[in-house]
Amino acid sequence: MKSLITRCSDINSQYCPCLLAETNHCVFCTKLQGMNTCECNWNGICIMYEKHWQEKMKNNIVSSVRPAYESSVLSKIQVGAQTYLFEILTDPILADKLNVIGSFVFLRRMNDIESFHFPVGVVKVVDNKISVIVEGIGAKSQRFLANIDDNLMVKGPYYNGILGKPWIDNIMDGKILLVAGGIGQAPALPIIKKLMENKNTITAIVAPGKVGNVFIGDLLEKNDVLLHTVTSLRKVGFPMLRDLLMENNDVIVSAGPDGQHSAIIRLMNEMGINIPMVATNNATMCCGEGICGSCHKLIEDNKIVKMCKVQTEYKTIMQD
Repeated sequence: MKSLITRCSDINSQYCPCLLAETNHCVFCTKLQGMNTCECNWNGICIMYEKHWQEKMKNNIVSSVRPAYESSVLSKIQVGAQTYLFEILTDPILADKLNVIGSFVFLRRMNDIESFHFPVGVVKVVDNKISVIVEGIGAKSQRFLANIDDNLMVKGPYYNGILGKPWIDNIMDGKILLVAGGIGQAPALPIIKKLMENKNTITAIVAPGKVGNVFIGDLLEKNDVLLHTVTSLRKVGFPMLRDLLMENNDVIVSAGPDGQHSAIIRLMNEMGINIPMVATNNATMCCGEGICGSCHKLIEDNKIVKMCKVQTEYKTIMQD
């Protein structure tokens, strides 16, 4: 199996060089990590060159920091326990940049301070309207759901909501096995849309999880996904998954909590199966810029990666 190349999701975008480059903590450029030699193995535009060029042109460049846009709530529909689908009218420039899989934004109420920003994945973009699904599980999201009014702040775009995104972008006419549990159904939607556009065949096992509802079932069946709805992944879904893994699948997608990802990896290891894996990124995020440290994870080569920015194999992440 080919390995996924570890790469920054912001590289060579308008947000690169980012704030990390200012303090020699770039996640990709060795020179902007304080080293003496260039070892990036990158054939795109040189990040260090861009940084020095931008310093010369500071009065003419766009800031690398994502702005927050005042936006409007068009609709709020309950899809599960403490789980709501929002349609939000936002800036058309932002909406256009969010129309890729793995994109996410930070939300907060209009009058709340920056500390109340919390990340949520984008499930759909139509013109300048974005759809997100929010589950009230913590102080920030519960406050947001309890007190939301017609206006809110949307900060973005961010792009690393899916680990293994290149597998989804590049596979065509393949056979995909997808497992989605609870709120993991939300990020599964844009993944499925992209896979169907590339004429892939999808078999899905979906469980309601803590959300208490399989809210994507009808949509999957309309898109010719072979859907297996189960009451519990642990009791019913994983025995079914064991049988499905015996078939010749090209990619497996895990949309759900880290415990689900790890259980799938253990099962594949037990069965001696080694296929590319795509997983939802569940790291705790507070700033999205790689600065705060909340999303740091240790990977197998004893390196710390910033999960808000770095594309890496979920299998390489050392479990707590």
